[in-house]
Amino acid sequence: MGMGWDDIEKLDGFAGLRAHAEATVLPILESADLKAGDGARLKGRISRAFFGGFIAFIVCFFLVEALTPGTWWGEALTFILFPLLFFGCILGSLFLFRNSLIRLLLDAKSRLLLRAKALSALGAPLGLSYVAVPGGMPLALKWLSDQSWAPGELKEAAQAMEQAGGMEDAVAAARDAGLMIESNVYVVGSAEQKAQYQDAAARQRQVEDGFHGRRAGIDFELFEWVERVEDAPSIHHLVIVLEAPFLLHGVTQLRARKTGWPQGTASGFADVDLGPRAFGELYRLRATDQVEARAIFNPAVIERVIALAEGGAFRAVGKGNRLVFDFPGADRFALIDLVTGAWSLETLERTAGDLAAALALVDTLAHAFMLARKSDTGGG
Repeated sequence: MGMGWDDIEKLDGFAGLRAHAEATVLPILESADLKAGDGARLKGRISRAFFGGFIAFIVCFFLVEALTPGTWWGEALTFILFPLLFFGCILGSLFLFRNSLIRLLLDAKSRLLLRAKALSALGAPLGLSYVAVPGGMPLALKWLSDQSWAPGELKEAAQAMEQAGGMEDAVAAARDAGLMIESNVYVVGSAEQKAQYQDAAARQRQVEDGFHGRRAGIDFELFEWVERVEDAPSIHHLVIVLEAPFLLHGVTQLRARKTGWPQGTASGFADVDLGPRAFGELYRLRATDQVEARAIFNPAVIERVIALAEGGAFRAVGKGNRLVFDFPGADRFALIDLVTGAWSLETLERTAGDLAAALALVDTLAHAFMLARKSDTGGG
């Protein structure tokens, strides 16, 4: 259960946030005409378009199989036509429903910009800057807006989303660390093929709700990426990016026992045994440079990291000049639903609680990895 306003305002830097939210954020939300019912209806229409396209693909593919001979060239033709039919049927269905798709995207754009304005206002007294589209516009939308037949309104919406981007370095650090790939996905192939798959898959992720700021002398960036789960709610991964205490020449990976390793492209990992049994019961640690890993995880750090296990599954990677952390959970910062436009006083309070929890986590990580000491000596 999330924190209420009373608990939120007890935290360092959050005093008076409720009055600020009521005076600045609520007027932004109340002045907008969000038309809460349209998004759900349009989304249902697009879902039916995808379903219709899939049914059309199945019918067409069975017809192709029935009409082609059972020879080598017939099987080759069937193999070639499989992806062409699939994408052709899906794109054809979307083309038939293009007006609904474009309307859904335009409405989502308006709500995205409104949410950006509201979250920027909410985070301002906390010293936070908000980025609506961390890492830039989604590739699928960019492809769609680049088509010659795309209407001008869609191109303008794509441009607005591109301007709402930022935090490219932080998102790239998470991709490079292998933290934007599901931990239970394993790719069979050469090192080059694995790297290509992981890069392509990570770039397809939905990334949202970025914040960057400074707490107790520590610069940080955070955002969420969305892991789609079949027949289950999506998993929203909170990623926190901090500056490493020193430049790392190897790669160090940490994971809680209840999750898998990050899927990075580095090789030559070896398990690191730090000694304390309490640490080994909760975490697994591996690195390409044992000396460097032990320098990061000195006894004081080990003691503090053990306390993080209370938060459940998480992963972390130290690489280059970055420490990157990944915490899976429910959707955070969901002030406004981009599809339906729904919001309430409860979502405002919950979003403030999400910010409080995220910044408390930043403080905990900075303390655990002794980054405050680094900042006090002129780093950060």
